[in-house]
Amino acid sequence: MSDSDSFGLQLAKYTNVAALAILIYDYFITLPSEVQWTCGRKWGVVRTTFTVSRYVPFAGAAMSLYSAFKTWGTQNCLPFNDAANGMHFLGIIASEGLLIARIYGFSGNNNICLIVLLSFSSVILTMAVILSAAPMNLNIPRVSPPCVFEGARSSALPYGLLLFFEIVLMSTTAFLRYRCYLGSHSSLMKRIYRDGLLYMFCIMMVSAANVIVIAVLPLSFSDMLDAPQIVMHSVLASRILFSLPVNKVPVFPTYRSTPSTEVLSCPHELDVISGGGETVGGANHNQI
Repeated sequence: MSDSDSFGLQLAKYTNVAALAILIYDYFITLPSEVQWTCGRKWGVVRTTFTVSRYVPFAGAAMSLYSAFKTWGTQNCLPFNDAANGMHFLGIIASEGLLIARIYGFSGNNNICLIVLLSFSSVILTMAVILSAAPMNLNIPRVSPPCVFEGARSSALPYGLLLFFEIVLMSTTAFLRYRCYLGSHSSLMKRIYRDGLLYMFCIMMVSAANVIVIAVLPLSFSDMLDAPQIVMHSVLASRILFSLPVNKVPVFPTYRSTPSTEVLSCPHELDVISGGGETVGGANHNQI
């Protein structure tokens, strides 16, 4: 193994250790927000999705670290690696599900928007699973030793699909902002939009960095962002939820508003994410 390969593998181990440390640190500093959001609320689709995106990354990142430091020898590492990849897929899918729930609420609970997003995400997920399960032969002359902590060039393709999906989600959010809320002067709505767009942009940058690392750098660097990918998805997707006010439901003008100054009470993302939440007329927390 060359010095470059040794440096790449060592750097990949360090970045994965750092990612798990960040995840643990973020968990404890955001635990009060999680308790505030989940305490006393019934289980629903979004709360289940949040729980998966919050806790599965711990298993995924820990399994990545184990794979990085484990000396397999003659042992078969494929079952363990498949399980680790499954954890990564599950955590990322759950995080993207939170983004979809946020966009659904931001659209005013538009069912057509939800159906389109779910259908599109299903297509992307199917393609990503196919590419991961049966990677393409890109005719890379260098063959890695078995069970070394590095991937193939073709593993950039699923991350490329993920990046494309995140670009679509961020573009959809921007479109809804100007389509439904252009005339709104609500500082709360602007903060929700700004924070959500910022978090989605950061998630997108991590996916883009992963594609570049795998496709351009030597293969010894290819797993450098293995754990950071799932960790940043979990951390940032959770913050999109935590940044929303628990006890406020703002009044937003929407595309259903009349041309006059009439302002309609729009069911927004808080209602979707909290499963009802507090309404203008009273409090009724149902589920997250």
